[in-house]
Amino acid sequence: MSRSKKKRSNANQLIFEDETGPNKAERFANPNSYEARKKRAMKDRKKNRSVYQKELDKQEAANAGDNQGRPKGGRLADKIRKMNAEKKAD
Repeated sequence: MSRSKKKRSNANQLIFEDETGPNKAERFANPNSYEARKKRAMKDRKKNRSVYQKELDKQEAANAGDNQGRPKGGRLADKIRKMNAEKKAD
């Protein structure tokens, strides 16, 4: 013999007829609402770039490095180059 499944009763269900939630425009106006945060996240989401755009960016980066006129590095790199030059001079 099979057991009968429990059914949900409407006895504990609360119905508020006179209270309706804010409409969609009001929800978007509130910056902390779920809809507004979701819309902002979709707008700020990272967009995938095309292969062509990636190649253009690589070429621009390579050209920018060539036009700089000096090798990459900072103060520490300059200091090390200076020390190595002094060692070779001695």
